[in-house]
Amino acid sequence: MDTLVLTKNLNKNINLISANTPSNFNFKIRDLILKDNIKCNVLYINGITNKEDIEDRIIYPLLFKIDYDINTLSSKMDYISQKYISIDDIEISSDIKNISKNLKCGKSVVLIENEDKAIICNTSKSNFKSVSEAKIEESIRGEKSTFVDFIEINIGLIQEKLKNDNLKIENYILGNKNNSQAALIYMEDLIDLKVLNKIRSKLNNIKTSYLPGTGYLSQFIDKSNFSVFPQTKTTEKPDTVVSDLLQGKAAILINGCAYAIILPVVFLEFFQAYEDYSNRLLLANFDRFIRILSLILILTISPIYLVLLQYNAELVPINLIKIIIISRKDIPLPPFLEILLMEIIIEFLREGGLRLPSIIGQTLGIVGGIILGQAAIQAGMVSPTTLIVVTITVIATFVIPNYEMSLSIRFLRFYILIMAQFLGFFGIIVALFSIVVHLMNLESLGVPYLSPFAPMRQKDLKDSIIRYPLKYLARVPATFRKKKGNK
Repeated sequence: MDTLVLTKNLNKNINLISANTPSNFNFKIRDLILKDNIKCNVLYINGITNKEDIEDRIIYPLLFKIDYDINTLSSKMDYISQKYISIDDIEISSDIKNISKNLKCGKSVVLIENEDKAIICNTSKSNFKSVSEAKIEESIRGEKSTFVDFIEINIGLIQEKLKNDNLKIENYILGNKNNSQAALIYMEDLIDLKVLNKIRSKLNNIKTSYLPGTGYLSQFIDKSNFSVFPQTKTTEKPDTVVSDLLQGKAAILINGCAYAIILPVVFLEFFQAYEDYSNRLLLANFDRFIRILSLILILTISPIYLVLLQYNAELVPINLIKIIIISRKDIPLPPFLEILLMEIIIEFLREGGLRLPSIIGQTLGIVGGIILGQAAIQAGMVSPTTLIVVTITVIATFVIPNYEMSLSIRFLRFYILIMAQFLGFFGIIVALFSIVVHLMNLESLGVPYLSPFAPMRQKDLKDSIIRYPLKYLARVPATFRKKKGNK
């Protein structure tokens, strides 16, 4: 196969490089007129290059330091690179593929008319120096860096990790008053065109005066605004975005917001974590089992405890019911109010801890919970067994890796508790059934929310409740795969 190379025509060279480089809005071409009206262009990708180096060590000397008629030289590029460009890492090349690869690595390219070579200057920068560690999405073996409030840096973080010609970035302006800059990011060869068009349509049809962040944006994109379940996934980690882009999804960034939203999504992925793919197979599946078990406990342990006390005490072993009866002696509140009171107090502590500085918030959550629990027992307001049940529920909520889904599950436990109070075990069954029916009717940009179970997609079951060895997993799940005929 013939190597694609530069020509003597400057405009043709720019078109050749542009055709082999992702044509996103941050691909910049700087036009220069050098001494004796010689045309020159500097090409770079904004966000992954050091603009100060480009301005001070490339553009400035080319414009103001050239004092020699370079048309008389047999090799302009060698002379300019050696005498005027003060960057230590320089390469002269005519290979289009090599030039494109270096541009995606954050380097800058200098082109001059009537020259069939380019000067490649190392002006790359690392955006990871500008970021901090994760505050919400803690991971043991994953990347520690997170997004920041500047969209250029956030896009750069993604481009540094995903140097691919199919990575596309579309620019949007959202909010009539504040005019927030937003970026839609996706892999052109992986995303389903119908999903992409739906996202574009929703972004173009947003009519609001103020849109400061992804939390606002997701409410304009969600189809079912009254559903408690998140229909987009929020993340602060670039590696999560890159992983989801490679699964055929899209991500949206907004300037001034340190979070990205990923769409479309399915229910099960909110219970998956980075460690699931880094750990050994059995350990990864054990972690997933623990998360599913925690989901079941959060939703059912308090309602079942309530029903057994109020309606079906005969189902409890005699030795255990004796302990419960003794612990509830002289408790003035009925079981329902007792559980409800403790659950609400726990939510007070949790919400208060989030609003305080991290160190104080952690202290409030731990010390406040211990003191309140002990005080409630000593005052005879709450039985020890009820406190144990509520504590198990609270601890189980910490196991869910996604904060938004954790909020949804915490809310639903109150719904099931109320149904259990009025209808007993039948109420628990009705509540759970109604939640499953709602999940089956829910979708995210046309993708069924309960996929790969409803509808059943056998290939995607290999990475659902359990995980198969990595070599058997499809890089792009069938749920999100680009459909045939969508080009």
